[in-house]
Amino acid sequence: MDDEPDIEDIKTKIGFGIKFWLEFDKKSILGSGWAKLLENIEKNEDGSLTQALNIAPKKYSYKYAWNILKRIEERTGMSPVITGKGGRGGGGWIKLNEWGRYLLKIYRDYEKEIISLSKKLEKS
Repeated sequence: MDDEPDIEDIKTKIGFGIKFWLEFDKKSILGSGWAKLLENIEKNEDGSLTQALNIAPKKYSYKYAWNILKRIEERTGMSPVITGKGGRGGGGWIKLNEWGRYLLKIYRDYEKEIISLSKKLEKS
C-alpha cells in the first residue's frame, strides 16, 4: 500500500471557509458583494452610481447594480438609497439612506465577529 499519501502531509491542507449573508423574513438581502456596493455608494461623495461601480472590486453593470438595490427594496419593503435629479454631469445622484446605512453597519458588525471567530478556529 505504498500508493497511499502520507496522512500527515494532507492534514495540513484542510481548512474551512465561511460565507454569510443578511436575511430579512428568511430572504437573503445582503452578501459580501452587495455590501461592497452599498459601501461604495456611501463613500462616493459625488453621489454617482457609475463612480461607485468603478471602484468596486466586483464589476457590476449599472443595470445589475440597480437590480440589486431594487431587490433589497422588494424583499424588505424599504429602499436602501435615496436618489435625486441633477448630479454633477446633469444626471442624478444616489446616497444611502438610514436603512441602507443600518444594513451596511450590521453586515460589517457580523463580518467582524465572523473574522474573529475564524481566527480563533485557525489557532486551535
